[in-house]
Amino acid sequence: MKLIRLVLSDLHLVDGSRPGKVNPFEDFFHDDRFAELIAHYQPKPGEEREVELILNGDIFDLLKVKIAGEWPTEVTEEVAVEKLRACLDGHPVFVRALADFMAQPGCEITFIPGNHDLEFFFPEVQALFRRYVAPGDAGERVRFITGSDTYYLPEGIQVRHGHQFERIHQVDPNDMFETRGDRKLLKLPWGSLWILEVMNPLKATRSHIDRVQPLNRFLWASVFFDPGFVLRFFWHSFFYFMRYRVFRLRAWWDRIKAIPKLVKDDLLALTGGYDDHAIRALNKMRGAHTLIVGHSHGPRFLQLPNGKTLVNTGTWVKMVNLDLKHLGQDSGLTYALIDFDDEGKPRTRLMRWFGQRQPTEVVPYAD
Repeated sequence: MKLIRLVLSDLHLVDGSRPGKVNPFEDFFHDDRFAELIAHYQPKPGEEREVELILNGDIFDLLKVKIAGEWPTEVTEEVAVEKLRACLDGHPVFVRALADFMAQPGCEITFIPGNHDLEFFFPEVQALFRRYVAPGDAGERVRFITGSDTYYLPEGIQVRHGHQFERIHQVDPNDMFETRGDRKLLKLPWGSLWILEVMNPLKATRSHIDRVQPLNRFLWASVFFDPGFVLRFFWHSFFYFMRYRVFRLRAWWDRIKAIPKLVKDDLLALTGGYDDHAIRALNKMRGAHTLIVGHSHGPRFLQLPNGKTLVNTGTWVKMVNLDLKHLGQDSGLTYALIDFDDEGKPRTRLMRWFGQRQPTEVVPYAD
């Protein structure tokens, strides 16, 4: 029996687009391309093949879904279910592609929550996903990795979304909920609150803000070309940094002493260094030769001197890269393919999906 694994991350599905109405928060417009990819790899009639689709975090961008006209900072299970349902209903082609995939007996899905879809720690959110894409007995072939931030494969490969490499997005997978009164709430890291209360309002007027990297170069350019925007960005970021980080410390003296380290670990980490963190984690791994991550939206295939391999599956969101090494737009539809060579040894490759030749494509909006 032939086994292959596909690893995708950072699709960032929100609640879709409506005719005649621009949705500045929706960044995923490749539903048809995704359906082509899944159909290409799923077993054909009579073919002996098992396929595992690993959805490695931020498949859904639930932080950008409004409930009652607002981005909720207190997320109950009911709110989480409503947000996911809006995303699933907003992307019927995506849902149908997964449902057709799961209709094949040799196919399964493994879902690893990222920092934009932490709501998948709620059991009812998992159940809703199963009902949409794998109804009935097929739901038994959908698993969720919630007891750890790492999915361990027997081939010596580890899969992590990667938000744990950044302090502002770190969570404890075994301590994801808190109780306030009679409500059970999801524990959101400071990074999620920053997105909800700083980035989302700014994205409403500058929809490209989270599609430009690295962030520090974008901000430096904005000082000259969009000074009013960059002032709002820094003011709101500073305000929420003080509110959620500094003033959560117990003593004034501890707050003052902690500020330099908090700025270094929290704010400056936003501008880069992700690859270095991932490489350090890979070098510390024992019994594994390959680490597959996402999160940073930068596709990478790095082979280290010690023989280990770091793969970043990138994103399907159209990005603009200001880094000289990767200058220009990057909308590569990248993913990782894990299969076995003729000698039975596992191999991991970073792939780019081209799919069927399309003479035209819809332009969702011009920005």
